[in-house]
Amino acid sequence: MIIFSVPTNFLYGLKLTILKLATQSVVFHLWKQRNNLLHNQSSIPPAIIFHSIDKEVRNIISARKARKHYARLMSMWLR
Repeated sequence: MIIFSVPTNFLYGLKLTILKLATQSVVFHLWKQRNNLLHNQSSIPPAIIFHSIDKEVRNIISARKARKHYARLMSMWLR
């Protein structure tokens, strides 16, 4: 019987990568919201911001899915 186990360091690295991607996207969209308020005097609804963050992270993962460490990120992001 072959038991497949994923090293905890590998899973930690994937979680850290997702955290970095999500943080970068959140900061970008908050900055975009700030600029929109300053220059256009209008607010972007939170649901649209959340959808944009989700879509951006999915696009980043999809664009890099051929790389070794990005293969499992989409399933981890969708959890």
